[in-house]
Amino acid sequence: MSTILAKPSTGSILALASLAIGGIIGARYISTRKVSAAERLADALLDTEPLRKAARDMADRPEARLAACANYLVDASYRACEGWGIGTGNNDPIGHTRTQTHRYTQAVASVLTEAHVPNHVLNYTVNIPDIAEVRGIRRHGPLGLNGVLPTYPVPETTQISLADGYTAQLESDLHVTEAFVTGRARLFGVVTLRDSESNVGRLNVCSDGSIHGTITRDAAVIGRFDGRLGSVIEFKPYQIEQGEK
Repeated sequence: MSTILAKPSTGSILALASLAIGGIIGARYISTRKVSAAERLADALLDTEPLRKAARDMADRPEARLAACANYLVDASYRACEGWGIGTGNNDPIGHTRTQTHRYTQAVASVLTEAHVPNHVLNYTVNIPDIAEVRGIRRHGPLGLNGVLPTYPVPETTQISLADGYTAQLESDLHVTEAFVTGRARLFGVVTLRDSESNVGRLNVCSDGSIHGTITRDAAVIGRFDGRLGSVIEFKPYQIEQGEK
């Protein structure tokens, strides 16, 4: 006698799929070291090579300095977001300052936890002796949806001051996906830039990790960004003809 196998119902398939996804997320959660948002941010802020290069090699190229500041901020934001969400460890108490020092550059990053809800607010400073100072505030908003992906807003406002008086202001409107669902954090959104030398710029961080943008001066485009998250964001300045500003 032959046995007729019943066709699984749609509900059964969805239930099995949910269990499979839950198992993957659970495995990732168990295997990932839990790090607080403040600790992760402080560690990311200590990679100051773009700012040291801007101070050392770009004194006569303010647009390149602005690009280097943008590179620093986007890279720090990306690395600080990795693992954010259900993989984040216990947050520091409100009013607690976490300080970390780079063993070679002696850069010091301090992150103050100002609030937990409705936004997780981190106020930070970075001091690179004789080179630069960074001050900023970063917010992690509540979980929402971008299409079908669970996503957190992570807006940020930062000022970078080099020792010779150059300053850059950066404002980001970025979002990060929940890494335990997507397998890896995805950062996307817009970063606007301006500096003390009349340069302004805009970076578009795409959901596929690509980065594009421009820097302008007096309404003229003077260079373009091209790169990817997790690597150097290349800035290609345009040749400025003699006599132009």
